[in-house]
Amino acid sequence: MRRNSLYGYETPFLKPMIEAVAEGNKEQAVRWSFKEVERPIRRLKRKFPDYTTPRDCKRLGELYLEDRVPLSQVSSVVSELYGEAKLLDGADKALALSVGEGISSLRTKSHVMGYVFFYLTALKMNGASDREIEKEAERMRLSYALSLT
Repeated sequence: MRRNSLYGYETPFLKPMIEAVAEGNKEQAVRWSFKEVERPIRRLKRKFPDYTTPRDCKRLGELYLEDRVPLSQVSSVVSELYGEAKLLDGADKALALSVGEGISSLRTKSHVMGYVFFYLTALKMNGASDREIEKEAERMRLSYALSLT
């Protein structure tokens, strides 16, 4: 497992998602993760209206995709987000880390799974049942598969 995530590569119900990510290419992973990070960003915004670093990460990532900023600038704000996540507790920390992992897919495709692990961890910490977690994992797998077409 990764940095306090409740889920990881050894989680049985995540095997189909892990396989889907392995089969896809980096561009697909980035496109999917940038869409998905809206979920944790919105959750964090509702709880912390003035907390802008997660949104800043996504915006800079989008600017990078448009060749308007260097990847080093995106990496810098992602590092800032990881540092701030240490100051958060439980589900909020997992949400922030999920955003960082999703945006880090710009660098390495496997970070998409980090997003999945941390987002599901946040849901579990917020009281989601095992059935709800597995249903969300299946939703993610299906939406990822659609991004491959």
